[in-house]
Amino acid sequence: MASITERRNKDGKITSYSIVVYLGRDEAGDKIRETTSYRPKAKTPAKARKEVEDFAREFENAVKDGTAFTSGDRITFAEFVKFWENNSLSQKVLSGTMTKHTKEDYTRTMDYHVIPKIGHLKMNEIRATHIDRIVIDLLDAGKKPKTIRNIFNIIRSCFEYAFRKNIIKENPCLRCEPLPIVRRDGDLHTFNEDQVRRFLNDALTREYEVRIKGHARQYTAYNGTGEKFEVRDYTEHRSVPLQFRVFFNLAIFGGFRRGELIGLNWEDVDPENQTIRIRKAVSLSDDGQYIKDPKTEAGKRTIKLPQICFDLLDDLKREQRTLCLKLGTAWEGYRGRDFDRNPVFITATGARMNVQSPSAKFRKILVAYNKTVAEADRLPLIRLHDLRHTSASHLVASGVDIETVAKRLGHSKPSFTLDVYGHALEENDEKASAKLEEIFSKAQ
Repeated sequence: MASITERRNKDGKITSYSIVVYLGRDEAGDKIRETTSYRPKAKTPAKARKEVEDFAREFENAVKDGTAFTSGDRITFAEFVKFWENNSLSQKVLSGTMTKHTKEDYTRTMDYHVIPKIGHLKMNEIRATHIDRIVIDLLDAGKKPKTIRNIFNIIRSCFEYAFRKNIIKENPCLRCEPLPIVRRDGDLHTFNEDQVRRFLNDALTREYEVRIKGHARQYTAYNGTGEKFEVRDYTEHRSVPLQFRVFFNLAIFGGFRRGELIGLNWEDVDPENQTIRIRKAVSLSDDGQYIKDPKTEAGKRTIKLPQICFDLLDDLKREQRTLCLKLGTAWEGYRGRDFDRNPVFITATGARMNVQSPSAKFRKILVAYNKTVAEADRLPLIRLHDLRHTSASHLVASGVDIETVAKRLGHSKPSFTLDVYGHALEENDEKASAKLEEIFSKAQ
């Protein structure tokens, strides 16, 4: 039965009733509930109560059969967003078409960027101008074009669901001004050919001086006295761990996403055919790290890589087998014949590496390398994901057809690949034009 709560004014007079219907719990264990309010027309308390109970019963039935909100003038945008999250988004998570992490991103986007602007408005009051205002405010706040585009698409998705449920007569996003968001030359950051070579052959292979700050220690581990002593500042020379060298080589040569590499097991590596199979990925949610399917069906793919990658992988596998024997029962992974079921990228005890670790390590390596070279030779501080962009851009620029590049990247549509990396084709076209000019000018 629906829960009915009286709402009173300062004088204690009943002004309206709050009605709540509970629909069980979502995948996170939180209660799913739908709420509305009702102001009875009857004057006597008994008749008013009966009127409210009749309405509550109708509302409960409507909620359960999915027709609760039949009019956009009865529900605010903030209220509908909760309905959309608990129904449309939760259903997508349960069906596997959306990850928990993506749902959480949608929720945060609405909470931070949209609901504060239009959450108080009734659904049928919202116009395209309201959405345009949100976009303009985001531009004024200095948000990146990709971020604004993503926020707009989330808003549009919410209104599309409202339209399908007959809550609104039209999606206001369809009447919005064309987004003043275009890909600029500076939007895509990559290493050029020389920078790729220096990163792989120099930055990843040299030793770096690491300064260790002074700290307190105890003699317990040495002579059992438990007495404390101070360790002064000192320096060590450290090289990049082998598994990170492997990770960054695969990121460049394979164009893999971070989560795809962290999701690799040794059984996905085929040295004989020089291929790596992508069949899952690792992602993060508020509940922690979890394994999921790739972003699209096209993301499940098998990629050919150069021999240098498999030489490094072979060294890494031997290193991990030695670590497994050294740790004994402290090893958290598989052993013996089942060793190939272990992840390729691991923690110090054999568990799967945290998906955020490579990004932090990548940044540290770039910063450390740039301190050791002349200013002209410093590497740009790009993001880890930009190694994927680097791989794709150089493939396109070298003349590899868009369809092949799309398959390697796991894109479902080559048109998307062309949209993102078309600048490389334009650069090639300019080079071709210059080459023709050089050829024919000599012939005159």
